[in-house]
Amino acid sequence: MKISKQLNKLKNLNVEAEKCSSREEAKKIINKANKAQVKLKNK
Repeated sequence: MKISKQLNKLKNLNVEAEKCSSREEAKKIINKANKAQVKLKNK
């Protein structure tokens, strides 16, 4: 995957995180963000 795609994912997850209202939703967003960050580190 391209770096720009992962950065866009992180930006979108940031927006979602600001809007989330439950702990479960926050956990899902954190997991997705962690996966995107790992992919960026492996590039």
